[in-house]
Amino acid sequence: MSNRIYFISDTHFRFHDINQAEREKREKFIRFLRYIEGAERLYLLGDIFDFWFEYRYTFPGWYWDICHHLQLLRDSGTEIFITGGNHDYWLGRFISDIMEFTILPQFSMHQLQGRSVAVTHGDMMLPGDRGYKLLKKVIRNRFIIKIAGMVHPDLLFGFARIFSSTSKDFTGRWTDYWASRVTTIAEKEFFKWENDTFIMGHIHKPVMRSFGNRIFCILGDWEQHCSYLKLEGGKFYRGSYNEEGKTFIEKRCAFPRS
Repeated sequence: MSNRIYFISDTHFRFHDINQAEREKREKFIRFLRYIEGAERLYLLGDIFDFWFEYRYTFPGWYWDICHHLQLLRDSGTEIFITGGNHDYWLGRFISDIMEFTILPQFSMHQLQGRSVAVTHGDMMLPGDRGYKLLKKVIRNRFIIKIAGMVHPDLLFGFARIFSSTSKDFTGRWTDYWASRVTTIAEKEFFKWENDTFIMGHIHKPVMRSFGNRIFCILGDWEQHCSYLKLEGGKFYRGSYNEEGKTFIEKRCAFPRS
């Protein structure tokens, strides 16, 4: 068993319009999962699925290939932790009981290789944006979720398709802005929990900054960057998975263990 720990977010695997680009993205991700077999842990920090909602006796079958290979990774001995994002917040018992992944709350702390690591998807961490945060509180309300479970899957996923496209068009135009804004406030705002590391997703631009012994990281996405973060031997590496199925290191933040 390797002591490698990986962090990924925002793969946005589709449940509609499975075109050639989507198939290639899935194939690349599956090769990556094979590459990291035997790793200690994999953290999936939200928006792995472009939409996920479980009914009592069904789950989104469009993701069977991704789920199958994630389970193979788990069978290799890798613990898998997952948190919902703004597209797949509604993770349920299929993920926890059948897949045997650990579903994390929206914000959680982990002691990893001598570091105190805070992880979150990050959509609720952006400064301001009150309208968005209010909307999230509404659609994550237990009563609303119960009502959604009474809607026919075709209608619910049809609505999700429209919402997903609109959301991506809007957030895509603001990626650089939010990456810069969040990085600017990171040192002051994201180390309040006795953590020395803060890792988030949501913003589709990979960023890693160090503030002394503290590390701030935005994971980026798998739609353009195929980016990930690796922790090994107490050191962080930000990388990207290339077309040949190999890994190259873009940047390293290496500090002594706490």
